[in-house]
Amino acid sequence: MSIDSSDVVDGLGISKADGKAVLIISDHLPWDDQEAHFSLIERKIGAYLAFITSGQVAETLPAAEGKAVRIELVYEHVPTTAAGRFLTATRTQLQSNGVEFIAMSLPNGY
Repeated sequence: MSIDSSDVVDGLGISKADGKAVLIISDHLPWDDQEAHFSLIERKIGAYLAFITSGQVAETLPAAEGKAVRIELVYEHVPTTAAGRFLTATRTQLQSNGVEFIAMSLPNGY
């Protein structure tokens, strides 16, 4: 389960902090080939949006029924400046569709 498997949800749960349904994207790739990386992120998010809009989130995790949804991209490698702009644009676009998006570094020790 990772960024390069667009047909799989990497992680799904309910946030203890805010009660939102959270879908996690696990991103282990370096940013060497940014265009390919951006394409993988777009494909994965597109699959996640289909999973959300089809109602599969609540079917898979009944506790998610009626909850706000967040997609979290957890990356291993620090994004480049261009990648940071891409992630900001992604956040803006998803917010306009009612889905929160955050990108964060993998916690230390992993």
